[in-house]
Amino acid sequence: MKKVLLPIATAAIALSLFGCDKSGTVSGQVLDAFTGKPVEMPTVWMDSTIYGTQSQSYAYKDMLKEGKFKFEGVTVGSYLIKARRSKYILGQQKFTTTNKDPNLEITLYEYPDTVTPGMYIAGAEGGTKVTNSWAIFSTTCKESLAGLRTSFEQDMSASAPSQKDKKKKASKKDIKVNKLPDPKVMDASFDVLYCNPGSVTAAVEAAAYPAVTAAVSAHADCQGFENDKKGIFPDVSKKTELAVEYKAEGLFSVKGNLPKGKQLIVLSSNGKTLQSYYVEVK
Repeated sequence: MKKVLLPIATAAIALSLFGCDKSGTVSGQVLDAFTGKPVEMPTVWMDSTIYGTQSQSYAYKDMLKEGKFKFEGVTVGSYLIKARRSKYILGQQKFTTTNKDPNLEITLYEYPDTVTPGMYIAGAEGGTKVTNSWAIFSTTCKESLAGLRTSFEQDMSASAPSQKDKKKKASKKDIKVNKLPDPKVMDASFDVLYCNPGSVTAAVEAAAYPAVTAAVSAHADCQGFENDKKGIFPDVSKKTELAVEYKAEGLFSVKGNLPKGKQLIVLSSNGKTLQSYYVEVK
């Protein structure tokens, strides 16, 4: 007698032969990158999908009060998830789920749009900016990466000189000598946030180098020393790599262990130095 396969049995065999993509739950929380606290009522969505907290059918709106979100029935695959709230900068993350691991917990970060470019030490009450007091002493370098002038003279009478004043040489009392500020004392455990909103897509690199005093003539690739004969430069032969991690658009976490002594922290992107910080590790 000839056996006949029922439709249900046929479907089961097809699934066993060809497999089937599973679906899972993608959930998580949106945090302020500076305080670590939840961002209340964020808008979270997955690009080019039906999943978004702004949807009328979204079932977990109460969770948004704690910055939390949940999307169910997400077919395994690769996605881009984003989070935003008014007066905050966008945070986003790429992720992939698989048949083996269809569920995923994600932490997204945002930060206030009032944050200005520079280095910050994060804290419960917000970030403390590390004022770059050495920026006006910086020179433009290529192979040397960075260079600091130890001092420079400033003509205080030259801010708005008259035609008559231009013919006169500045008197000694009009000349102010600006000396390079002392390095900022920091712990060996380096953990900061760096804001570079000029390019939200370009990767940022960071490294520490021993700061050494050397002849300007040995660093001909640096411009801006004028008549100075000595300056402070990074010893590029003793590089300490620092780990850089994307947090949100234009914001990066920079961590690492710094050697003792005076160091130049150099932050760069696409081979171009963005900023350098003069620090001393105790």
